[in-house]
Amino acid sequence: MHTSDEGNNARQSAVIVGVVRPGITDAAEVEFDLDEIARLLDTLGVDVCERLLQRRTHLSASHLLGKGKVAELRAIASKHQAKLVVIDHPLSGVQIKNLETDTECEVIDRTAVILEIFAKHAKTKEAKTQVEIARLEYMLPRMVGQWTHFVRQSGGGVTVRGMGESQIEIDRRRARERINRLQKKLHGIRTERDTQRKLRNNELKVALVGYTNSGKTTLMQQMTQSPVAGENTLFATLDASVRVIDPRLRPNILLSDTVGFIRKLPSGLIESFKSTLEEVVYANLILHVVDISAPNYQMQMQTTENTLAEIGAADIPCIVVFNKVDRLGDPRIAKLLQKKFANSILVSALDHDDAMRVRTAVFSFFTDRFTEQNLKIPYDDAHAWSLLHRSCVIIKADYDNPSFALLHVKAAPYVASYLSRYRVDESDEGDISDGMHS
Repeated sequence: MHTSDEGNNARQSAVIVGVVRPGITDAAEVEFDLDEIARLLDTLGVDVCERLLQRRTHLSASHLLGKGKVAELRAIASKHQAKLVVIDHPLSGVQIKNLETDTECEVIDRTAVILEIFAKHAKTKEAKTQVEIARLEYMLPRMVGQWTHFVRQSGGGVTVRGMGESQIEIDRRRARERINRLQKKLHGIRTERDTQRKLRNNELKVALVGYTNSGKTTLMQQMTQSPVAGENTLFATLDASVRVIDPRLRPNILLSDTVGFIRKLPSGLIESFKSTLEEVVYANLILHVVDISAPNYQMQMQTTENTLAEIGAADIPCIVVFNKVDRLGDPRIAKLLQKKFANSILVSALDHDDAMRVRTAVFSFFTDRFTEQNLKIPYDDAHAWSLLHRSCVIIKADYDNPSFALLHVKAAPYVASYLSRYRVDESDEGDISDGMHS
């Protein structure tokens, strides 16, 4: 697929095709998907000149579409001088080859478009490796009928050796070898990421999730006051970005932003980005960001929930953040949403005060789960003091004793468990609390 380069104003034109299957999909749902395809293509600098719907009970193994629809598609592409056809349905290698022959256009499916965007936005070594693996795994079964020549293999001996490997077999073998090398490389990168994650085991973690372009990155920038630029484009974020919400507060709370979700996100991509998505799996709290201005926001919410279930994060506590409330034409929608979703917040991620409300909700979530206890900490226990200052709220303290301090603290459950060895006997707690000062 050839997309327009930056600085080159010439944009490619494409015809997009949706498939309605009676009893399986309806026209309205397919239209939503075509709207999304159009946005995906716009991200790549491609304009949609026309769209088609194909209604079929049985899909053609050779072309996916019926003969009449293929002829219509060719005529429309010719009329608009479009050289690209995008079909919102998985295509086999044979179907792609036949459709390209009969339409005289490049033909791709939804997965190929998403892979192209991922390749365009991949910045880090990990993301580039993940994308290349996904692209090769996508291409491997579609290497069909693209070569007609055969290459004889060389070798010793005097016996007849036959035709040898075909070029397609050579390319498939090379692709598999490349995938194996990349997977080993990715394993090393994941080991580094796991090490980094272990260093953050004693931190509180919040993950931003949501449909692509829901405003997660903009919300992160506002909540952390960090220079993470949000973009109004699909899949602008592929790598997990982790920031401390407020370095002045104790305990530290880490906020992570990762790749957005989308309907029909290929399972191969989810698998390739598994290490990035594990930032969500290891979170203590999820902020599910929803673009409330999207006409199909409920479908987007369901897609995100389905993906969370697929990666094993369905049971993590979640706060729904309805974003882009400033784009709502009817204020009654906001009231209805707050009634339906009790544990939700309505915001505009562009509004600083709204972002602070989300921060407050995050802080409240954790402090409500903190446990209070009286502790007796020796001054020479450096690890305990490090935990206290990094991960606890010190409510009262008494430093009068030269050997130890008496403290009344609020701590996250995992810290409270470790510090329980320093707890003061219950019979003494009252006297100690009375002797402490804030």
